[in-house]
Amino acid sequence: MKTNHFQKRNSFSLKVLALLSTIRWKNILFIGLAQYLSFLFAFNNRTTLATSILEIKVHLIILSTAFILAAGYIINNFYDLEKDLINRPFRTRFQNLISNGFKLKFYFLLNFIGLSIAYLASWRIFTFFIFYTFLLWLYSHKMSKIVFIRELTASFLTVLAFFSLALYFKIINVSFILYGTSLFFTLFARELYKDIIWIKGDIIQGYQSVASTKGIHFSSQVFQILLLSSCTFDIILYTYLPRNAIFWIILILGILKLILLLLINRDRKPIHRLLQLLILIYILGIIWL
Repeated sequence: MKTNHFQKRNSFSLKVLALLSTIRWKNILFIGLAQYLSFLFAFNNRTTLATSILEIKVHLIILSTAFILAAGYIINNFYDLEKDLINRPFRTRFQNLISNGFKLKFYFLLNFIGLSIAYLASWRIFTFFIFYTFLLWLYSHKMSKIVFIRELTASFLTVLAFFSLALYFKIINVSFILYGTSLFFTLFARELYKDIIWIKGDIIQGYQSVASTKGIHFSSQVFQILLLSSCTFDIILYTYLPRNAIFWIILILGILKLILLLLINRDRKPIHRLLQLLILIYILGIIWL
């Protein structure tokens, strides 16, 4: 009896971990952190931090974002299952401890909770998230199979998650737009990198990506162009906002991008970790906007 109880508890724990892997909780945590930093340092005009933390609607917006993004990752996992079994077999088999039927039910539940929370925050936020939820589904169902649109949309949807707070505060300043554009080009480059390393699954499953249709060499060149474009917006940001702290953030970003520019045609193994570090620096850099 004790053995059966232990096995059931162990099985439940594995399924919880598989579910967390499916919703990509680390990505959601990063976006939530970026939203809080944007609120406290980029959008917030309040004089004290304690007063800012008591802004209940902001917490509701960020919580709503987390639920809806989690639902988006689930539906993307549902549509990309066969491709992911080729590109990421071990992780995908682990995620498949959760049945597709449960994933779909959980997808609708997460969207319902997320939209309900958004409604409590503001009708404008509720409208925004209805549109955002539809875009997440449309990307997974249709756009992820269209060359170039796939990479463009994935990058746009990630950046768009930040604009829920901008919509609430009705503030979109120049520095935020420049910083967001730089981040967008970096995310776009990351999507192209994913195309390169996942080209096998795309070709077998008939998914059209830049790498599978134009080749790895062409994708690597576009990857470099996008990073250089991102650097251009970094320089423009510094000329607009000449602060010492921003200079050091831009310098660190520039060094990491230079390393990525060199590695894309040589050794691609460390690129994934470097891109994660790059995005983390972007998130921390919000403090000094």
